[in-house]
Amino acid sequence: MTSKIKRNYLPEFFALGFVRTKPSMVTVNLTSRCNQQCVYCEIGQGISSKRTDRLTPDDLKWIIDQMAINKIPKISLCGGEPFLFDGILDAIAYAGEKNIRCSVTTNGMITHRLNELELDILRKCKTEINISVDSFRDEIQLITRGSQGSIPNALKSIEKLYKNGIPVTVLTVISKFNDRDLFQFFKSAYEKGIKQVLFQPVICYSNYPDRRAIDDKSQFNVSVEKLDILMDELRKILKFERNHKIKTNVYRFYPWIGDYLKTAEAKDGTWFFNKILKKFYCREIDAIIDISYDGGIQPCGLALSSINIYENRQLGLIALWKSATSELREEMQAGRCRDICNGCCHHFSRNMLASIMKYPFQNRLALIGLFPLIFSRIQSRALKKLNIART
Repeated sequence: MTSKIKRNYLPEFFALGFVRTKPSMVTVNLTSRCNQQCVYCEIGQGISSKRTDRLTPDDLKWIIDQMAINKIPKISLCGGEPFLFDGILDAIAYAGEKNIRCSVTTNGMITHRLNELELDILRKCKTEINISVDSFRDEIQLITRGSQGSIPNALKSIEKLYKNGIPVTVLTVISKFNDRDLFQFFKSAYEKGIKQVLFQPVICYSNYPDRRAIDDKSQFNVSVEKLDILMDELRKILKFERNHKIKTNVYRFYPWIGDYLKTAEAKDGTWFFNKILKKFYCREIDAIIDISYDGGIQPCGLALSSINIYENRQLGLIALWKSATSELREEMQAGRCRDICNGCCHHFSRNMLASIMKYPFQNRLALIGLFPLIFSRIQSRALKKLNIART
């Protein structure tokens, strides 16, 4: 807990209280290739794009070199399916040499095939692996992921990684297909030895802005009429977490998920976060460099890139990123949000905390509402550590 405060929260307080001098991480979508057909994913549903894979291992090394020069401590490798990218393990090893931490977000379909040498690289470089699983029930997982063998492969991958001392987090998309199964899924994850599960609702805009969004994508979210069922499942998860050695992010999104789902269903042009925050600050546009599989530097993860890492590379990554984000940053500073901001549910918990920290007086009602959840979280972790010490 102490190391997490030092690594994550203190730099955020400093950045908000003074000036953020550099991003805190880089996210790279390595490839548009994937071996699942997720129902809510543009790549999984075969929606085409004029942009294709262009990143090479040498490009990744350049990005990592630029991160080392600018002392950016973390890189997140995503896809598509990142383990389909040739050279991913070499890139992780190279990042490790530069003291840059890696996280990899995978569906777990082929991760269990990693050999001892590759697993050794992940372990020595302290790589964090995120594996996407929506349910341990075959009928649900087959609907959302569209692939036979998804659950067995994910479980084999989780078991192999744990045995080799590599931390694993399970990522779960909350949808109308698993809304009644969330607590049982979470409880089963605990029984399988999984230490952390992170949830998020369906992003109603395209995950890949070079591809048109799936038609009526909000249909996959939990409907407003079933919101009570969802909130009851989340309360059960919070209660279970307080007394067991497993972590989740439910306390972070519990205050806003209802407003997000209502806005997504209404499609009335309002921003869901205005119902929670009086003054909004987008932390992500200042904190994360998003790079697409075609080398484009995106203004944010949901915005199409117009600048890439191949043109004027001599300027360096930071200068290119500042140019790529300048227009969106000016809009946000003027209080003008884009439609895609309504899809920012993946990062909104951090944005909400940052908004409260930066503008505590204007967002005092949000702070008051959030405080009991944070206090409960701290109390829960303290009690868990006490119980561990006793045993």
